[in-house]
Amino acid sequence: MCCDDDGKLGLPPPVIEMLARYRRLRDEQGFGWGEDALPDFFRWARFSALGPAFAEFATSGDWSAAVRAAIGTQVPAGLVVVAVADDGGLSADSGPPRPAIRGTAVAVDVVLDSTAGSDEVVTVAGQDIPVAAGGTGLVTLDLDAATPDITIRHADETLVVTGVLTPTPAATLRLTAPHGARWSVTDTTGGAWFAEGVPRKWDARHRPFFHAGTVDVAVPAAPLHVVAARGLEFERQEFDVSPAPGGTVEVEYRPVRRFDPAAQGWYGGDMHVHLNYSGDLVLTPADAARMQVGEGLHLMNLAAGNLGGSLVYDRELLESTAGTDLWSGGSGAEQVVARAGLEYRNDLLGHVHGLGLTAMPPVLHTGHEGSDRPWDWPPNSVACAHMQELGATTTYAHPVYSPLTDPDDLYGPYRSVEARELVADAALGVVDAIELVSCFDDRGAVVMYHRLLSCGLRLSAAAGTDAFLSFAHGPGVASNPPGWGRVYAQLGAEPLSVAAFQDAVRAGRTVVTNGPWLTLDVDGHGPGAVLHRRPGDRLVVRAHRSGSGVDRLVLHGPDGELAGTGGDVLGHEVVVGEGGLWLAAAAYGGDDPHTLGAPVFAHTSPVYVDVAGQRVARSDAARWCLGLLDRLQALATEHGRFDPDRRTEQLGDLTAVIGRARAFYERVAAA
Repeated sequence: MCCDDDGKLGLPPPVIEMLARYRRLRDEQGFGWGEDALPDFFRWARFSALGPAFAEFATSGDWSAAVRAAIGTQVPAGLVVVAVADDGGLSADSGPPRPAIRGTAVAVDVVLDSTAGSDEVVTVAGQDIPVAAGGTGLVTLDLDAATPDITIRHADETLVVTGVLTPTPAATLRLTAPHGARWSVTDTTGGAWFAEGVPRKWDARHRPFFHAGTVDVAVPAAPLHVVAARGLEFERQEFDVSPAPGGTVEVEYRPVRRFDPAAQGWYGGDMHVHLNYSGDLVLTPADAARMQVGEGLHLMNLAAGNLGGSLVYDRELLESTAGTDLWSGGSGAEQVVARAGLEYRNDLLGHVHGLGLTAMPPVLHTGHEGSDRPWDWPPNSVACAHMQELGATTTYAHPVYSPLTDPDDLYGPYRSVEARELVADAALGVVDAIELVSCFDDRGAVVMYHRLLSCGLRLSAAAGTDAFLSFAHGPGVASNPPGWGRVYAQLGAEPLSVAAFQDAVRAGRTVVTNGPWLTLDVDGHGPGAVLHRRPGDRLVVRAHRSGSGVDRLVLHGPDGELAGTGGDVLGHEVVVGEGGLWLAAAAYGGDDPHTLGAPVFAHTSPVYVDVAGQRVARSDAARWCLGLLDRLQALATEHGRFDPDRRTEQLGDLTAVIGRARAFYERVAAA
């Protein structure tokens, strides 16, 4: 396969033209590529203090105050703060200088901090940067040691900032990893160093990274810290080196396994990744392939999708390759496969992605004002059915923002992209899975998942990171590497393929994780199995976890937590009652170096136990779901966007979907 560092994947002409168009959009219109709906804070994506700023913003709700608090009283290296006074005057304060070598760009943030009573425009290195009255603005410059000074102009004043960089002799850092790796290289000031020709990115912990196998990196002759990692299955390793001027220092990473699921037929996938989605970077499929191999990720679904308008990013990639692999190859645990898929987006009703599409669906998105599909119609169930008819497995993405301790939390703000229609579509059988590991609140997703399971529905646990590969830095986990969360599918003796992976997902043979490995055995059967038992039968259950960061291992069922332990192994015996049940294992923890931007978490799909031929049917879970349907109906009636000339018909279609789902849950509640 052609996924080595220098390999080039052959691209259809429409995809080549697509990438050229994206480069023009990025170059002409900046970070947002002309997206009117792009949130303002996305434009701060390259800000080196983005993480602390977001933490402050979550508390205060004032972005400019959050930026000032994140910078603090001592300006850090790589940052210049320019004060814009009410009279138009300029003054600057910069942090310690960063080492720089000729020919290699060093990123420097210039933050404009205005006390002026009016909106202003400040020119920084030839770029006009708007600054709101009393607000802040940002431009990130890529400076070279040969031209390190920054010229700033406002009104009649010109300010030249010097001393931001320290010219330093060059050296070479040679990095080697046998199957590729994720590398992070920083100097003592926190400055990042990258190989040529690879996307320059930062993860949710604000660590720079790039992917490569064997590569030479031009670096300053100064102390450097190198971190090498390879996804969830391998230990990280850290190195400290000090290359001499003109010399070469070598770092070899031979990762040690934390666990090896593929040895038992389990292959990990990320079902929700965006190749190009506006941002700083325009990426090719070859870039995504290098990342996938470097992360040891077996399957990747590159989802085309719109953001806020009619432009569906990577549409041409899906149109040109639907039904075929983008690339595949390798052997054993090093097998990889990738496909182009779709994220169908309606921000009121929820987002659904499809893996394994054989053709383009007729509708790609709905409900985005100003787009070619502005109405919240047809219902999501129609899109799900279309994707299933075209061979795709359908999964509701990032279902819940909150811990979902109160069902009302799922219904505000109104267009929050949460999975409002999932409770209906699951009952209609047009959904195969739900993302339990995602970019939102995993434990809130678990609350919803357990209620649906307790109604006798058999959704698989899935994972999708929603990683934006074209975003260099944040927000949050958006710029993380693909596969930081994964769904593992049990393929048995089958070699890795999209079709085999889909079959496993549909059958519920899955485990999701953002770090640890988790297994479940119920009377010799694993996730997805359906056991037939009688009242009084006893089930021997064993769960086991590998990896770090887990505080508690838990066995869940329709009555809540059945058993728990702080150890690696959980053994429990379950006595079968009069009704059916489901059993699933989960692992919970806090922070861990292998988990990027979320609490440690893993969860299996259930083993199902039917009693006297009947599935589990818990009336309290059904009433909870009925409450969600009532809230969905009220939300759509009050806040849905429907064609004024067809409102009754369009709202009626969604009402009919809700009605069919309501009949299902009422039967469960009556049982």
